[in-house]
Amino acid sequence: MRHSQTSTRNPDIKDWTSKYEKRTNLQFFNDAFAYLQKQDIGNRGLMTVGLIGSRDVPGHTLRTAQSTVRWDLRPSFWSHVFVVAEPVTSRTSLRSLPILEIPLHPRNGIFPRPECNGINEGTLGLYEDKDVDANVGLVAVSMSDEDAKKLKKRAMNWNQDRVRYNFWEMLGVWQSYLWSQGAKRNPLREGTPIAASSYIEFIFEGLSLGVTPGTSERNSAPEHLWNAACWWHKAFKEQDRKVAGVFVARDRGCAMAGCDE
Repeated sequence: MRHSQTSTRNPDIKDWTSKYEKRTNLQFFNDAFAYLQKQDIGNRGLMTVGLIGSRDVPGHTLRTAQSTVRWDLRPSFWSHVFVVAEPVTSRTSLRSLPILEIPLHPRNGIFPRPECNGINEGTLGLYEDKDVDANVGLVAVSMSDEDAKKLKKRAMNWNQDRVRYNFWEMLGVWQSYLWSQGAKRNPLREGTPIAASSYIEFIFEGLSLGVTPGTSERNSAPEHLWNAACWWHKAFKEQDRKVAGVFVARDRGCAMAGCDE
């Protein structure tokens, strides 16, 4: 993890934990979209980045693996990231709001398709359960509506740069690590990114924007995206981009959900 050379955390990343700890995830996202819209950022939700910190087995595995890219060697808040694929309007059902993602374990039960490079078309309702998906966040990068549409087109062009971004192969490496119960080396140490965050990198290259400046090599993880939003805001500002967002962290210590949960 590279140092951002700033000691000032991004003031536009707001902690809503105390207010939303006992409210549902969809209530959080509903108010988060409205908040960002009032800040004149987020393009009504299109191409905003959602962050999820899960307590199930895949989520716990991914969060723990990311301790290697944190200076305090503690698990990450986050196990997964996605982008919102449609604008949010007054008629939008958030439960059915389309998202684009590369999950290690698809919640919608659809097996990742190799011809789509592992990219899955899901919905926001997949992450409704606050007991399992205890940590949630929404982050936006300032851009024009034309930019947002350009990014969506790139996000749907899954094989555009498959030599550099072979998400299907990344999923295979991480699935093997998950099922090996720690018998294999942490893929982040071997230089294999978490596919979900690598997909976000791929998308935002459409704006010539590096969204994981804290990585020392191509081994990005949700933690790198979070670190960039919180600590690299001055670097984004130099490119005339503002980063803003809100989050709820109900599970800071990465406690695995029990069998009955």
